[in-house]
Amino acid sequence: MQIVVNGEPHKIPTKCTVFQLLEDKAVTLKAAAIELNGKILKQELWQTTTLSAGDSLEILIFMGGG
Repeated sequence: MQIVVNGEPHKIPTKCTVFQLLEDKAVTLKAAAIELNGKILKQELWQTTTLSAGDSLEILIFMGGG
């Protein structure tokens, strides 16, 4: 199945959740924010939100620095 992740085409298995995709990409969950199809997705919904063909996902990672 094809979705868009951070502006790039990405193939994922069917019935993949946002959480599974993030784990597959080794995203630090506590430092991430997710936008799905133009709307912020609350972290408590990541495990139950199944991605669909054509979805657009933006993964934002917060970094500290100085």
